[in-house]
Parts: sequence; C-alpha cells; structure tokens
Amino acid sequence: MPPSTDAVELLRSIDASLKLLIRFASANAPKLVADDTDLDGKYGDPLMRFLPRDWAGADYKGRHFSECPAELLEMAAETFDYFARQAEAKNELTDKGKPVAQYKRLDAARARGWAKRVREGKGRLAEPTPADANPHAWADAGGFEKSDDEVPF
Repeated sequence: MPPSTDAVELLRSIDASLKLLIRFASANAPKLVADDTDLDGKYGDPLMRFLPRDWAGADYKGRHFSECPAELLEMAAETFDYFARQAEAKNELTDKGKPVAQYKRLDAARARGWAKRVREGKGRLAEPTPADANPHAWADAGGFEKSDDEVPF
C-alpha cells in the first residue's frame, strides 16, 4: 500500500526545514582558528600555494603562511572555506578515502591562526623579494647565459 500524499508532503516539508536549519547554523558558526600547538606542529606553517582571486597585493605564492600579511591570510582562509564547502557538496575523498573538506578547513584555521599571530607581531612577515617584483630577475642575476647571436625562439 503506497504512503498517503499528505504523509509524503509532510516528510518533504520536514526535510526542507532541516536543510534550511543546517544551512543557517553552518553560516553562523564561528570560524575556527588554529591554536599555537597546531601552528607550531609539523604541518602548522604550510605554503601559500595560490593567491585568492581578490588579492591585489604582492605575490607571496610559495611562501609559508607565517611570512604572509594578515589580510592575505584572511582572504585565503575564506577561500579555503569555500573549497571545503565545494568538496563537501561533491563528497570528494583523498586517495586514502578521507574527506577533502576536513583538510581544507584545517588550512583555513591555520591561515586564521597565522593572521592572528602576524597581527600580534609574532609572524615572520617577509617583504616580497626583488624576484617577486621582477619575474625575470633570476635571468638577470645569471639564471642563464645570453649571447648576441642567440635567437630567443
């Protein structure tokens, strides 16, 4: 005997309400900030592997979180949160079968932790190197030999 239409509609309504509550709760949840134990641990100071889309400052790609400005770290944390939501929606797993989203959230928390430390003067904030300002500086510094008779292509 098939379930009555009223019961199915009630279940759909409950399901929609629960989904709405979960979205509301996760949107208003406090953002995690890594503690000193995590930041001082083996994986606590990862490399900045990308620059957030809206970042207009210097290039800190390839630098440790501890060497980046707090504003960049905050933007990266928001980006990691976005990546975590996307990975969760797609149910992405690592090669070892663990959810990718948990690692993205850890990176977000570490970025916030380093942003806090940098603002407190505890980071190792590095100025962009001349190579960051001039991407061809390595060549000018002897990265390769040039001769007048070489054709560049």
